[in-house]
Amino acid sequence: MRLFSNAVVRTFAPAARPDSADPHPDDAARPDESTHPATAGHPDNAAHSDDTRPSVAPDAILVDGETIVAVGTRAELLDIAAAESSTTAALASAGGVGATTVIPGLEIDEIDCGGQVILPGFVDGHMHSIMYADSLTDLDLSQTKSLAEAVAAIRERADSLPVGSWVVGSGWDLNKWDDPSYPDKALLDTEVPDHPVAMWSLDLHTLWVNAHALEIAGIDSTTQDPSGGSFVRDGEGQLTGLVREDATDLVARFIPEPSREEQVERLAVTQKLFLSQGLTGIHDFDGIAATLGWNDLREADRQDMRVTLYLRGPELPWAIETGWHTGDGDDWLQCGGLKLFSDGALGSHTSHMSSPFPETDGDTENFGIAQMTEDELFDQARIATEAGISVAVHAIGDQANHHVLGVFERLRETTRAAEERFGRTMRHRVEHAQFIQPGDVARFAEYGVVASMQPRHCISDLHLLHLVDESAQLAAYAWPDLLDAGAHVVFGSDGPVEPANPFAAIYAAMTRANISGDASTSFQPARRLSAPEAIRLHTQGPAFAAGLEARRGYLAPGMDADFIVVDTDPCAADGLNADSCRADGFNADSCAAEGVSAEATVQGTSTRPDRAEVDGTDGLLGYDSEEALFAHAEAIRDTRVALTVVGGEIKYEA
Repeated sequence: MRLFSNAVVRTFAPAARPDSADPHPDDAARPDESTHPATAGHPDNAAHSDDTRPSVAPDAILVDGETIVAVGTRAELLDIAAAESSTTAALASAGGVGATTVIPGLEIDEIDCGGQVILPGFVDGHMHSIMYADSLTDLDLSQTKSLAEAVAAIRERADSLPVGSWVVGSGWDLNKWDDPSYPDKALLDTEVPDHPVAMWSLDLHTLWVNAHALEIAGIDSTTQDPSGGSFVRDGEGQLTGLVREDATDLVARFIPEPSREEQVERLAVTQKLFLSQGLTGIHDFDGIAATLGWNDLREADRQDMRVTLYLRGPELPWAIETGWHTGDGDDWLQCGGLKLFSDGALGSHTSHMSSPFPETDGDTENFGIAQMTEDELFDQARIATEAGISVAVHAIGDQANHHVLGVFERLRETTRAAEERFGRTMRHRVEHAQFIQPGDVARFAEYGVVASMQPRHCISDLHLLHLVDESAQLAAYAWPDLLDAGAHVVFGSDGPVEPANPFAAIYAAMTRANISGDASTSFQPARRLSAPEAIRLHTQGPAFAAGLEARRGYLAPGMDADFIVVDTDPCAADGLNADSCRADGFNADSCAAEGVSAEATVQGTSTRPDRAEVDGTDGLLGYDSEEALFAHAEAIRDTRVALTVVGGEIKYEA
């Protein structure tokens, strides 16, 4: 056994168990605590159950193998550990002593957490691990401030490579350049003529290439645009070097990939980074490339975090042929669903909107790109669902979200039939859901669709929001609106589009202001979330989406031993008004100060009070002032992780 002690334990455990169980409990059943010798019949077990809060704040977690045995005080947990010791049993039969006395032979490994805070392990609900791994190696243009600066960085990288080799990178964002106009291949052709160049935009929806890259890909001015993508052309019909959406595949397939051995090493480095930031798991959307990468890492006995794998659209026939079913797999590698695309991205002006983007570089009446029609989406979603594969659809623009919700409405009977056939719940998702028409918010809850969202997108997009027609009154980055409607929300990063650090995402949800802490940049502060709310969406949210809510997402007996030790308490701060906190689900006087009641998250039914009753429209979240809110949010943003524990084992130590 292993005891993690001398800590402030924030369990985020539900105040009460949901009355209605999952219709298919065999897929993700909670371990039966009544049969666990460490908890069954223990006089203090009620203090550690989901039904009551402990009277004394817990300061320790007891782990046996990959499972949490109990949460409580160190003395209580030593008693429980001693109850399982054969030495103790012999002493007890002879009228021996209790565990608080040193007992020879008591096998327990105690880890002193140094008075820091234990939280449930975070899970990133939308990650691209292979792209992230590549981004740590490829050229990073995210800090460039002009086209000239970007080209200079590309030239410098090219000079370090053999002539003729590809120069690959990402991160450029014309919206942040001094001259926010689209780049083209002219400067690249002049400065880097002897290398094929391929540079992904920050949102990964546009590829900027030179003539050499187009030539290798066999693309010229006569090449037709594929469905769901385009080759940008000038007024004379000549290629500019910008490639959008599905057309990028026609170039990207010629970019050399690392060997599988190289990819394993890249993935191992990336995994260590994730663990150091408090992630114990990810939902990975890099398709077969990620499936191969994580399987290779596992076979090398180097996988240290849990992964739910999602397929890409073209991989559906292979998945059906090989018998891929959502929910299959094991505790470390789980089969997820199929990702489809409805539209593009805001920064690339390709998100499908109901109102046009402002005219740019001669574009007129640009409503974005519908990568698939609603009927095409439905056909693919139906085929996948009938095969036992849930569906996750990328939709950023409000019109894209409207179409996708129409697909899921039409898919309801097919989904119910598949659930009955395969004996498990099919939890469909919308990825991003950044802009939603007001009338569509409640449809997420009505159709049981999970909204998979990324708080960092809100604050990274602050400089782009002028592109959205204010008169449409869209629900933008509307996490609380969806929660209030009873929908399930999952938080993630969309890394490498955004950094993986979940604490920065919590900051973003709390402030809706730029990452530097400038309160004047806050976007719609009435839509802020408290830290505990945001943490639940990074823990219980992904667990629910993966059908694992009975095993992961909070800390309690019988749950998987996935947790982190950090130096900042997200549930306590100066200037946090106790009365307002209680109104928002806090108990500021005890360790139960952990945000909204879990029923709102676990069951998807809102028990949260009306926001106006809590903090009016000022978005103060129960803090005495904006300064107090930002001080706490910035402290959370800068949190350092001391330990990351996955499956009861320390996988990262600072």
